[in-house]
Amino acid sequence: MFVTGSYDHTIRVWDVRVSNSGSVMDVNHGKPVEDVIFLPSGGLIATAGGNCVKIWDVIGGGKLLYSMETHNKTVTSICVGKIGKQSGDEAQQFRILSVSLDGYMKVFDYAKFKTTHSMRFPSPLLSIAFSPDCSTRVIGASNGIIYAGKRKMKEEMGSEPVNFSGLGPIAEPQRRVLRPSYFRYFHRGQNEKPSEGDYLIMRPKKVKLAEHDKLLKKFRHKEAFVSALRGKNPENVVAVIEELVARKKLLRCISNLEKDELGLLLGFLQRYSTIPRYAGLLMKLAKKVLELRGEDVRSDDVLKGHIRNLKRSVEEEIRIQQSLQEIQGMISPLLRISGRR
Repeated sequence: MFVTGSYDHTIRVWDVRVSNSGSVMDVNHGKPVEDVIFLPSGGLIATAGGNCVKIWDVIGGGKLLYSMETHNKTVTSICVGKIGKQSGDEAQQFRILSVSLDGYMKVFDYAKFKTTHSMRFPSPLLSIAFSPDCSTRVIGASNGIIYAGKRKMKEEMGSEPVNFSGLGPIAEPQRRVLRPSYFRYFHRGQNEKPSEGDYLIMRPKKVKLAEHDKLLKKFRHKEAFVSALRGKNPENVVAVIEELVARKKLLRCISNLEKDELGLLLGFLQRYSTIPRYAGLLMKLAKKVLELRGEDVRSDDVLKGHIRNLKRSVEEEIRIQQSLQEIQGMISPLLRISGRR
């Protein structure tokens, strides 16, 4: 029997003893399959595809036993090997080794379904294999380097690992540390993480100013006032009015308003003058507008309409306040009587 995997997400188990040309079992990995192997027991297969390695039970009809998803990128190759000598209890313990484009090699104990070891390499990894005696593992990287490592046996603990000539270094090469005397130190880029001991200078966030704030900074008071009125945000308009009062430019701005701009101001006063939080300032402003622009208001029907609406709103607010005072007058004695009991 042998097993195949394909980029169409399927894994097929074939039996040469069966006369027909079809596979004896099909399973769906869920992602394009990069590698597939039989495990030593013969009843399990391991498949690699996407960022996961999956264990399937062939005897159980293709049941999924476990899915290992510890890699961040595509798993490109897997292999299986022993962790001990040729004899003893450790000889029967096997591990699955997987490599990925994220540069990690993972060691997976499929008997306990857990990852037991991880190693980082400086470039994406494409393939991995064990020697027949499982004492040496070889990893191929995308940059053309082959990393070969020999396991230390108990009788070799005092000796250094063998560096196979032509196969590259055994351990992961050390990255060159950038120092202030190097030219590349000053061209590390904005995404470089600071090292311990570096002094960080935080760039202040740029504050985005509104249009009326920009005009106020240029001392264009009338344009700032009109811009705030057209923004229809009462808080911004009141803030601009208070700033113009502090600069003693409000009355001049009102005197220089065009008729359409004066209509914007009267419409704003009609909508917000009766709101308690703005009433104190806006009622005084409405009085000043009538004093300064009374002739213009009397000569324009649209402006007259704004004034009538403002008068109607003020009268309605006065009626509501009087009703509330009457209710307060009725409730206050009752509250005093109930407080004595």
